[in-house]
Amino acid sequence: MSGLTAISDELRFKNVRWFVAEVLIMAFALTFSLIAALALLSDTAPPGFDPPPNALSIALTISIVLVLLGRRRWSITVLVISTALLAAIRLLEVPEFEVSGLAWVLALFAAGRHGEAPWRNIIRALSILVLLGLIVYALSGGWNTYESLGFTRRTFTLIAISQILANLVLFVGAWLFGDFARKRHMRERDLAARTMELEASREENARRAVMDERVRIAREIHDVVAHHVSVMGVQAGAARRAVKVDPDRAEGPLRAIEDSSREAVQELHRLLGFLRRVDEIDPDGLSQDALTPRPSLERLPDLRRQLADAGLAIRLTVTGTETPLPSSVDLSAYRILQEALTNCLKYAGVDQADVEIDYRSDGLSLAVRDRGRGPDGSVSQTTGGAGLPGMAERVALLGGTLHHGARDGGGFEVVADLPFDGDVAAAPSAAPVGVTYGATS
Repeated sequence: MSGLTAISDELRFKNVRWFVAEVLIMAFALTFSLIAALALLSDTAPPGFDPPPNALSIALTISIVLVLLGRRRWSITVLVISTALLAAIRLLEVPEFEVSGLAWVLALFAAGRHGEAPWRNIIRALSILVLLGLIVYALSGGWNTYESLGFTRRTFTLIAISQILANLVLFVGAWLFGDFARKRHMRERDLAARTMELEASREENARRAVMDERVRIAREIHDVVAHHVSVMGVQAGAARRAVKVDPDRAEGPLRAIEDSSREAVQELHRLLGFLRRVDEIDPDGLSQDALTPRPSLERLPDLRRQLADAGLAIRLTVTGTETPLPSSVDLSAYRILQEALTNCLKYAGVDQADVEIDYRSDGLSLAVRDRGRGPDGSVSQTTGGAGLPGMAERVALLGGTLHHGARDGGGFEVVADLPFDGDVAAAPSAAPVGVTYGATS
């Protein structure tokens, strides 16, 4: 079976079954033709008919059929060989009952269906001219036969013209049908290639979506943990100092630590629970509800209360008309404020920070400013925390702008502009552009 597979692959058959089926059909056609031809040759030949030797007749008939096996791989060559063999069969008057003619028409079709050479149209046209010449030659010698049957020259001429036109229609039909089959095959091949490209693209998009979702969840976990742990650290320090002087005063910071830890655990449960519900997600895509985290600017009062309990008062200024925000802008705005204010609590060494929110028709502007000492200049933002890079990523994904750096006269500021319909920008590098310490960038 491996030998048949190799042969069928070499001859460009779809599979071994197609190859075996075609060989059986050819064997049936040859058997029918040879039996009828040999029966005719074994009888007494009519006057004036001098048939070729039986061996030559059999060889020519078998050759013009078997050569068709290579029509898929060498279609133009097969057409040339078939034309030469058919010419020999007709000129030698080999009795084969039109099997050779059908084989040649199939070779002409194959030249259009499988031929790739630029001169294939020239070869097909020359082959058709050769066959028409053979038909005219055969008709020119058949007048005596028609005359003996009582036909007039006018009738013979009409019969000759009808035979030429009938064969010409057959030849042109094989030509056009071959071209049509080739174009259809090319369309199917291109469609299959595009389908494979789309499938590969879909898989790549799905892979990227998974990676993006992992990054988003990692950023959410960082924001939750960093904020609440920072608040708890400040409160724990306050409680440690208070317990030595006045134990009753330590109750407030300890209660704030309890509340912050409980909220942090709830946030982590929500995020990790989302990861555990993968099997419940719609296979056609994540729903908007599943992708939209709960934090938003509506929770800003809770954030102010938490930070106030930790010792950082927030002076809030809101300008413009408050309108419902797109979920992505709302989430990013909350996380940017949360991260910037947490940094104020950790690094600034102040008890107050200014927050400005400006609602515009085309976007949202945020600003967090303090008059503290700012981040330690020795801290490397390229290898250290993920707070500022996380802000840069959120702003870049919304097509906005972000500035953060030291203020004139002391302090630190974070200013973000979040458009409602911004184009998605390229992913920012790990080190956000615009970070400066000691001078306004």
